[in-house]
Amino acid sequence: MSEKINDKQYVMGFTWAGYRNGRRFPLLINTFSNDYKNDKDSIEILGEKFSRKIYYPSFLGGEKVIEGNEMVIIYNGLELIQRPARLIAFIMELRKKYGFKKMFYLQGISDPYLLPVLSYLGINIFDDLYIRKESQENLKYTVAGKTKVDYNPLEENIKFAESILDSIFLATRDGTLREIVEKIAISGKALEILRIADTKYYNEFSQVFPSRTPYIQANSIESLNRPDIAYYRNKIAEYTKPEHRNIALLLPCSAKKPYSDSKTHKKILAGIWQYRRYLHELIVTSPVGLVPRELENGYPARFYDIPVIGTWYEDEKVMMKNLISSYMKKNNYSEIIAYIPEDLDFIRESLPENSKIIEGRVTDDGNIAKLASVLKDTITGDSEYAKKLDDYRAILRFQFGEWIMPYLSKIKLINSFHQDMLVEDGKILFVYNESIGRFSITHESGKFFMENNKFNVSIEDFNPTSSVYAMGIRDATTDIKAFDEVVMTYGNELRGTGTALMPSRAMVDMDHGAAVKVRSGVKK
Repeated sequence: MSEKINDKQYVMGFTWAGYRNGRRFPLLINTFSNDYKNDKDSIEILGEKFSRKIYYPSFLGGEKVIEGNEMVIIYNGLELIQRPARLIAFIMELRKKYGFKKMFYLQGISDPYLLPVLSYLGINIFDDLYIRKESQENLKYTVAGKTKVDYNPLEENIKFAESILDSIFLATRDGTLREIVEKIAISGKALEILRIADTKYYNEFSQVFPSRTPYIQANSIESLNRPDIAYYRNKIAEYTKPEHRNIALLLPCSAKKPYSDSKTHKKILAGIWQYRRYLHELIVTSPVGLVPRELENGYPARFYDIPVIGTWYEDEKVMMKNLISSYMKKNNYSEIIAYIPEDLDFIRESLPENSKIIEGRVTDDGNIAKLASVLKDTITGDSEYAKKLDDYRAILRFQFGEWIMPYLSKIKLINSFHQDMLVEDGKILFVYNESIGRFSITHESGKFFMENNKFNVSIEDFNPTSSVYAMGIRDATTDIKAFDEVVMTYGNELRGTGTALMPSRAMVDMDHGAAVKVRSGVKK
């Protein structure tokens, strides 16, 4: 077990980064070194031998991969890169077959501006053949692209490519790979690959992309289709509002997160404080679309940053209108009120005809007074009002799924050491973590997850402490993504609770790396 503990491995989506046999991946092979040996009958790559023979291009009916013990070689990289849609489809087929069991080596493609997006697809190994070719043509790589020089810049180009791979390793470790991919996608080919992956393979990526990352730097339109953001919007389209919140109030977003801490929201809310328990506040924004107030501390609402310029791209407008429309079809309100600035006027067409709209500068005292007056006329003595517990039930449904609701009918809310907890018969079931807007599973509620086989990591017969490594995992339910709350079980025994550090497929396939950070173990 200690050998695995010291062997640090990181998984983000389909990307694996880490150490194997003393080498760090993703890796650029020097084809003029011992990493790449040629002899009469075989080729040795990173210590693994492959038989030497002629491999024909796929259009001539040849094989597309060479399978080794530790790696799969995609030998027709130069052919596939000319048709990005075909390349991605092929890599997704390989991923379905091999999962995280083998490393993927894409031969002949090491354009440094493609390395991030290819790593994002799951490629672990590259070679320097392409770099050598371009260096012979006196092309030098820079942060702004390729430039022509009057010498062979091979050494500089190799260092540049390796610096990109260093950034990929660190970003995979730190959970910020998507930001690197978007920043370095300065070539048309890289953008094409990213857009195809986001749109045509959303399901595949959403199953493995972390349920949260340290932050979202939404600086480009590509961020609209990030797997985590698209996944969130799809869940909001099916979201069920908290019970007893029957009057919807749509509000604009703010640069400061959570929104309620911003000067804008503080001023608005101070003017309508006496009506808030009757309201369901909905914040309209991009790239996440719509944020119910009870979810504002969660991911991605609290963790994204976007340039605020007072105008919206057409793609953003379409996204917000479609999401609001879908959400309103799912949820019924007795009244809908939109308190919005002029730049959000376009959402009118997504609201029911009888909606009340107050448009203008939202921090204007007169407009806030108008809003308060409308609320006063709308809310009556018979109006239902919500409690914090209603919001927490909605958060639990959003976090874990509809199946959890029957277990929440008798829960009560307590606060201990400035932390909200949900209890039943004196037993703590869930603990709310305000910093990430999520609930932690306890030993008592862990039984629910074990009974329903949800967010369940099946481990070998040991008592988990600190971390559970992939080598000790027997199986894992497919609903698990990195940073999800999970239970650990052995047979019918609950052995612990914690936080996943990789998606379920990686837990099962890999025998390296920490898979679960243990919060609490259960002794036999």
